Amino acid sequence: LPIPSGNFVINISFQYLRYSRDDIIGEVFCALNSIDINQAENQQIALCREIQPRSLKIRSQGRGELLVSLCWQPAANRLTVVVLKARNLPKMDVTGLADPYVKIYLLYNGQRIAKKKTHVKKRTLSPVFNESFVFDIPSGGEELTNVSLEFLLLDWDRVTKNEVIGRLELGGPKCTGSALHHWNEVCNSPRRQIADWHKLRE
Repeated sequence: LPIPSGNFVINISFQYLRYSRDDIIGEVFCALNSIDINQAENQQIALCREIQPRSLKIRSQGRGELLVSLCWQPAANRLTVVVLKARNLPKMDVTGLADPYVKIYLLYNGQRIAKKKTHVKKRTLSPVFNESFVFDIPSGGEELTNVSLEFLLLDWDRVTKNEVIGRLELGGPKCTGSALHHWNEVCNSPRRQIADWHKLRE
């Protein structure tokens, strides 16, 4: 094939076949504008490039963002969590898409005591969930003291282990930045549904 002019990148995925969907082990990138076109005309050129691990690409792309809404109801001792949507997710499949879903853990004194999860959204990097979950807060957590939430955004796979795309923590000692601001606003404004975007981390 003729080599196009300009700045192009070849993305080669190395895959391990396991019954159905492929697992990406690593990738090779080659800028076509770095190739001598005159030398390449009518003959083959051997190129050697280092295989980059999959995780490096996810790290460079970012892990995306998650929009969640929380409402604290102290009279009922309940915390309502609405997983709204996500955006800018990294490409997890050879198709350049993902099959994302969200797991939510309620933690009390650092221990996971309840779990919920959304439905899987197939073949998208901008999933819309709009799913609501209610967590009962144990006695002793009336002011959301010692209570926190952990969100895991995962890529569903029929055969292999589901891969974690990114994490988010609201409340707890590791909560900082926009997550801490959101959590404090929820704690200080009971009975209000408060939504915010958060960047996912490793």
